[in-house]
Amino acid sequence: MNARQKLNIAHANGCLLVAALVGAATGSWVVFLLAAAVLAAAGVANGDIRHRPRGR
Repeated sequence: MNARQKLNIAHANGCLLVAALVGAATGSWVVFLLAAAVLAAAGVANGDIRHRPRGR
């Protein structure tokens, strides 16, 4: 497993943890799923989660 994959997994775990806290605070599965989706999409949009390596 390379460093990019490890960072992607760490970021995804962080998204799930924050979404779990928000979902537990509200007591709603819908809020959990919405928060997880928003956090993951934001991570992809700002480049924290990368699917392919960047060109040099």
